Amino acid sequence: MNDYLFHVTMSQDGSESQANEQVLSLLSPDDVRAIGGLRDEAIAGVIERDPKAKGKILPQQFHPNPPFVQFMHTVIKIFGPHDPALQTAAAQQQESWIYIIDIRTPDGTPGRVPPEDIVGAFEVKTGHIIKESYSANQKHIIFSDNGLVQLLPFLQETLIRELKRLPV
Repeated sequence: MNDYLFHVTMSQDGSESQANEQVLSLLSPDDVRAIGGLRDEAIAGVIERDPKAKGKILPQQFHPNPPFVQFMHTVIKIFGPHDPALQTAAAQQQESWIYIIDIRTPDGTPGRVPPEDIVGAFEVKTGHIIKESYSANQKHIIFSDNGLVQLLPFLQETLIRELKRLPV
């Protein structure tokens, strides 16, 4: 499993934090130190510490960061049409919508997917993704009982790459 799939908590400068709040990012502490800190867009959300949680992060402790959510959807909108898995699905469907599923969903992407695990969708016409058709699902939850958002590999890797490119 790649490091970025772990739930990483840190202060904004990448150091261990003893405060009552910590941030959650897809970037590892090593990434944060290497780039010199975290931009607001790289912070998935803030976690309020709860001694009763015994070290576990509970969804009710998590407060999503709107700049991260907006940045994630922008990355999906720009790079989603270039995702080989989405292109294959579009070619198979011909006319329809392709849904971007949060792969942390309990039944997996081919199973029953709850609305909070649908990240967004692209329209498909004649087997091709319509680039400007991306629609974000406002009901998607960034952090649930199943963890932090996990996109399909191409999009996850692209999101992390673009987060690392943000100037600090």
